[in-house]
Amino acid sequence: MHYVGVDLHKEQSWFYVTNSEGKRLLSKSVPNSDETLNTVFKEIPQPFQLAVESTYNWYFFVDIAEQYAEKAFLANSYELKAFAKRNKKTDKIDAKLICDVLRKGYLPSVRIAPNDIRQTRELLRYRVSLVRERTYNINKLKGLLDRLGRASSGDFTTYKRLDAIQTSDLSEVYSSVINGQISRIKFLTEKLRTMKTYLEEVFSDDEDVQNLISVPGLSYFSAALIKSEIINISDFACFNRLCSYAGLAPRVSQSAGKDVHGPLSKNRRKMLQCVGKWGQAFT
Repeated sequence: MHYVGVDLHKEQSWFYVTNSEGKRLLSKSVPNSDETLNTVFKEIPQPFQLAVESTYNWYFFVDIAEQYAEKAFLANSYELKAFAKRNKKTDKIDAKLICDVLRKGYLPSVRIAPNDIRQTRELLRYRVSLVRERTYNINKLKGLLDRLGRASSGDFTTYKRLDAIQTSDLSEVYSSVINGQISRIKFLTEKLRTMKTYLEEVFSDDEDVQNLISVPGLSYFSAALIKSEIINISDFACFNRLCSYAGLAPRVSQSAGKDVHGPLSKNRRKMLQCVGKWGQAFT
């Protein structure tokens, strides 16, 4: 068996390849073009296992790697830091680290989501970005109204409240800014309404989503988010492991009969954890 560690970047990737004894067979940086990556993978002796750090752009790389590797892994970036040397850091060293940890069987990995789950995640995150952008514009509008001594209470996600804002007696500059923010909020509100209808159509035949929305308080968005983050509930041996994965279990430090419970771990599924925290704001 051969082992491949890859330090993936936007335009370049560093490959580090060893055999089962740890002898280096290949170490070089290559461009991230499909043609070049396919050529490099064909040069690696078969069979081989590959690990790449779970950077923001891993989709295309893993799709190509799985065509050649016996098994491809996504390294957990957060836990991988425990193996790194603090005084040196280069692309070559990072790739070698990933390769060595994989070869020795200590690689902290995360699951590679199938393509349909990736698409669902991108759709849901886009919806989250719409909500955040609308909230940002509402806060900016309310802040300006407060500075002008105007009423800023009420639900600014409704057309009725937005249309009640009067700008005729304001200067041209203030009027232009306020009307621009109102138009932007209305645009985002309409996009969210369209998105809600689209989600209901997309997941109308999804059995898991239909079962989840039967729980009071869960919408199509919340249900789809839970499914896309958990992927397969049978992967968790018990409820406690699911809680830990979701980020609902606090840190625990035990020593000499003393227990210290700290904050939630940074290494958690923040989107999944926030389903309950967001409540109706993202539903």
